[in-house]
Amino acid sequence: MKNELATAVKQVLEDYPNGYSNLMGEPGDSSFESKVKLSEAEGVQFVQHSLSGRSVISWQARLVTTEDHAEAKKKFRAAYQQLQGLQVRIGSRAYKLRSPYEVPNLDQKFTSLVFELEPSNSYSESIKIELQMLFQMPMEWAVGALIYDRDRKDTDPGRVLRSF
Repeated sequence: MKNELATAVKQVLEDYPNGYSNLMGEPGDSSFESKVKLSEAEGVQFVQHSLSGRSVISWQARLVTTEDHAEAKKKFRAAYQQLQGLQVRIGSRAYKLRSPYEVPNLDQKFTSLVFELEPSNSYSESIKIELQMLFQMPMEWAVGALIYDRDRKDTDPGRVLRSF
């Protein structure tokens, strides 16, 4: 994966003020193609959601799916190392991504690290970068990265307009 994830996340965040219009490809049945590619990823796309009565776009990358917990854990750690401290420019402001690290435990079915943009301000607070490792049936671990708006309460799930 080298620094490919960091490069992709930087591109997506820097196009955030444009509503990702420079990076969204052709619409599919349930998502939009991503012009930002990750050579080893199993899938990269933009998904349209409903959020507080408005339509928003999120970016999703499935980095790996494996039956081997140790392999997924290693990929999760490598992805974290790429994102921690990553410098991005959104509009005229510079930010760094920051998140504490949590070691994925075999007994946990879901581990999520949410990166904040620092310095925090009213504009950057709603932008979330998330790294996930989750267990899926029948016996697989998936590692993925997401970028999304989060200006609703956790108790308001929103309505998915398009999803994969």
